[in-house]
Amino acid sequence: MTNTAAEASADARPGDIFHVRATPGGGWWGITVDELGAVFAQTRRFEDVEAEARSAIAFWFDVDESRVGGVVVTAAEIAAG
Repeated sequence: MTNTAAEASADARPGDIFHVRATPGGGWWGITVDELGAVFAQTRRFEDVEAEARSAIAFWFDVDESRVGGVVVTAAEIAAG
């Protein structure tokens, strides 16, 4: 595991498999990409998480979305308070 966003993204390539965490809150799903620590996106519907993540990853690498590899989505659970 890396310590900074720069280290996280240093070894990542557009065709890699990316692990995405979707965290619910305030009517939105916050989206982070493990391999690209500085990447964040959001969407209203969980069904749109993969597409939004793919778009954010493509933007990060300045490539077409078709060049982005696999996206594995995990929904984060929020502890009851």
